[in-house]
Amino acid sequence: MDELRLIKKIRRSGDRTAADELVRHYYDEIHGFVRKQISNADVALDLTQEIFISMLRTIGHYDPRRGASFRTWLYRIAANKLVDWFRSRTYRTMAQTMPIDEVEPIDETDFTQLLEDSDFTELVCAFVGGLPPDTQKIFRLHLFGGYTFPEIAGIVGLAEGSVKSRYYRLIHLLGKEFADYE
Repeated sequence: MDELRLIKKIRRSGDRTAADELVRHYYDEIHGFVRKQISNADVALDLTQEIFISMLRTIGHYDPRRGASFRTWLYRIAANKLVDWFRSRTYRTMAQTMPIDEVEPIDETDFTQLLEDSDFTELVCAFVGGLPPDTQKIFRLHLFGGYTFPEIAGIVGLAEGSVKSRYYRLIHLLGKEFADYE
């Protein structure tokens, strides 16, 4: 797939076929990124749709000469939408009505194994959702998007050392916050 060719077609004439091809190419990957963080399948689908709508509305701002790949630019949109969701009134209302006693504890203490449990992931994402947006983006892009620290530094516009420092401080904070989760 030639992304730049598709992007030019979308920009010039609003080519629906090109937009369709671009969305189809990234849809499963972005939906997976969102779904890992949102346990409600309907909400994850809605957010994924919002991400692609935002991408198509702002595609004129994508500039490959700035060094970021289109995929990286799309993940930046996705991370921002997730930050917005976890800060939204709708999410806070949903979180308050979620039955706490339905969360089943698991035996593993390794943080990454705990994140395989969707209920635990939802708790962690809710906690992270209350932190500054840059910290949220770093966490989400590294853990759920699989980006490296240098790539994240480029996405969020911080030095690699700052990205690492914020990430590991957050992991330490999460370790303290969820130390008793079993």
